[in-house]
Amino acid sequence: MQENKRVESKPSVLDARGIYYKELNNKIRKLSDSGITRIIVKNVRGQRYIGSGITNKDLLIEIEGVPGEDLGYGMGGPTIVVHGHGQNAIANTMDSGKIVVHGLAGDALAYGMRGGKLFVRDDVGYRVGIHMKAYKDKIPIVVIGGTSGDFLGEYMAGGTLILLNRENCKGLVCGGSDKTLATGIHGGEIYILGYEVPEYMLGIGTLVREPTEYDINRVRNIIEEFAREFDLDAEKLINRQIIKVSPQGSRPFAKFYYPAYPVDTNLKPEKRERTSPCEAACPAGVPTSRFLRYIRQGKIAKAFELLDEVTPFIYSCCGFICPHLCMDACTLGKVDFPVRTAELAKRYRIDLPPQKTENFSGEISVIGAGPAGLTSAYHLARLGYRVTVYDAADRPGGKMYQVISRTRLPLEDLEHDIKRIEALGVKFVLNTTIDQGKLRDILNESDHVIVSVGAHKAFIPPVKGKENIKAGIDFLKECNLGRKVILGKRVLFIGGGEAAIDGIEAAIHNGVNPKNILVIDIKTPSGNKEEIKKLEKEGVSFKYPVFLQEVTKNSAIVKDGLSNFKTIATDTVLAFINELPVMDFLPAEVKKGLDNRGFFTASGEHTSFRTAYPKISVVGDAAGLGLITTHIGWARECAREVHALLQGKEFVPLTKDPIPPADLHPERYLLEDSSLQIEEECMRCLHCGICVQCDECVDACPRDAWKRDGDEFSVDLSLCGGCGTCAAACKGGVIQMVTR
Repeated sequence: MQENKRVESKPSVLDARGIYYKELNNKIRKLSDSGITRIIVKNVRGQRYIGSGITNKDLLIEIEGVPGEDLGYGMGGPTIVVHGHGQNAIANTMDSGKIVVHGLAGDALAYGMRGGKLFVRDDVGYRVGIHMKAYKDKIPIVVIGGTSGDFLGEYMAGGTLILLNRENCKGLVCGGSDKTLATGIHGGEIYILGYEVPEYMLGIGTLVREPTEYDINRVRNIIEEFAREFDLDAEKLINRQIIKVSPQGSRPFAKFYYPAYPVDTNLKPEKRERTSPCEAACPAGVPTSRFLRYIRQGKIAKAFELLDEVTPFIYSCCGFICPHLCMDACTLGKVDFPVRTAELAKRYRIDLPPQKTENFSGEISVIGAGPAGLTSAYHLARLGYRVTVYDAADRPGGKMYQVISRTRLPLEDLEHDIKRIEALGVKFVLNTTIDQGKLRDILNESDHVIVSVGAHKAFIPPVKGKENIKAGIDFLKECNLGRKVILGKRVLFIGGGEAAIDGIEAAIHNGVNPKNILVIDIKTPSGNKEEIKKLEKEGVSFKYPVFLQEVTKNSAIVKDGLSNFKTIATDTVLAFINELPVMDFLPAEVKKGLDNRGFFTASGEHTSFRTAYPKISVVGDAAGLGLITTHIGWARECAREVHALLQGKEFVPLTKDPIPPADLHPERYLLEDSSLQIEEECMRCLHCGICVQCDECVDACPRDAWKRDGDEFSVDLSLCGGCGTCAAACKGGVIQMVTR
């Protein structure tokens, strides 16, 4: 019985017969995520990547059959036991965990392995342990019970490799070719038992040393664990001659690499993280690439803590109504298809309790409980301020609650995010209309007031018969309250933005045939393109550029781009053109900052949010219409400015430093199709401008100038020749060559 088995766990059994490897791996991941700690996989016949990327340290996977290549690729925790033979590349880049093979195994085992254990009972093939390396406190351990082929331990940079030779063979124990044993080794050690290695087999850079007492005790402990796995007699395996093969020096082949000879380009590498295209495109400022880096590393809680620093609407906005501009800007989208960040956020999201980050004192009042008001309240509450939010509605959420359809935004997800805001101590005062007197009271009670009222006053186009046009926003509010609205058979929509998309869905829900819905706009509709395509397939017509001229009780006259007039029969005309805010409660000096439509515009010495009244800032619809994600980003900045003001500090806006496209090379990572399981999707991300600690720069440097200490990287300029190899190897374009 293996010591790592969870014998108390009831196993879940999977039959792998005829199942494609991606589907099989997806089933394993789902069982692991559901809390299963022991999975028996029967009838395995060559399925690859089993255990890939899984980080559940409590999980035991037992495989009956012969798994395919890359068993345990990038694994970070589980134990895999193979009751049969293994193929090539087992434990490729494994980070932690344990793999036990009850039989033979193929070539290139433990390639780039940086932690965990690999035990193979019998013989293995060529190039085992190539590029193994130790990382932080992790030391990869590989034990081969039988013999190996040539190039054992080639270019090893760390770790421990034990060749047991348990049958006490006297020839071909570790291959037989000239100078192939541990050639290029520059870290770690290899122990070979029961065999006197011929000198001609030693590779370049190797030395044979007598093992120390510490070495022998350490090897003994490892062999005893190995013997327990396979019910072997540990003493018979241990009490034999032990040969230790270790590096003679650092990087023995360095002189063969350019520019190992004295050449200097007068350049030096500079490591600097910059803003990824996806993050630069996000109006809310979500650091998408950093978020995916944590997902890739299995640090799910850390990933969502990062989102918490940006937005309170992780479930409602990020999960549903966000237009996902990050995907439109994704570097990989230029060569095959974007990383599916939205699906990854849904797949991995967890329910974290909101955390206060500071303990500042002060009273903040927010007028308006829409996306902007709630976002500013959330960020100030995280800093410790006491925040009160006022709203005329009976529930917080603004247009997210009152206008957006429940199809696009489930109510339970919105309520989840609002409860997290409330959990920070934010107080809601609802059913409260603010007038000038109430504002005076609020100003007297507050250290600062943020005005974030929504634009709820409908704009009706000033055409003849405008009294026959209904406000789209009022229609949506009625629908979201669950009320039946009679529209008639034929409906004309004026405007094709996001709100109109909600209105069309609501109209269909109210019984209107999609084929009887016409949407006109003076330009290309700005609504979600995928939603528009879906509605067009259902029969909804979108026409543009088309200009409304006149409306009667049962028709509308329109003009197209060629000045052709047409009369359209319609029972209802709904206007989904811009709405306006109502802010007649503001002090006179603030009203001077409103434009002719009633929106606040900053001028003079004031910032984007502060008004001429020292204690009042304005953000959200009140300052201009935009995407909800845009309002989230601006509200976060508004909160930062208010905090700086109250603490007597200078406000420094957040800035972005986008990485230039010339520094990225997505064509190197082209995939043939988009059939990856969503759990594998984060591995496609290039993490543009972000360091993912892949060590490629350290491994690529021909002069050993790059060093890594924990998460920190440094370059010794006295060794660096400025060749640029590190910059070429950096997938994210983090390293650039600059003049010394």
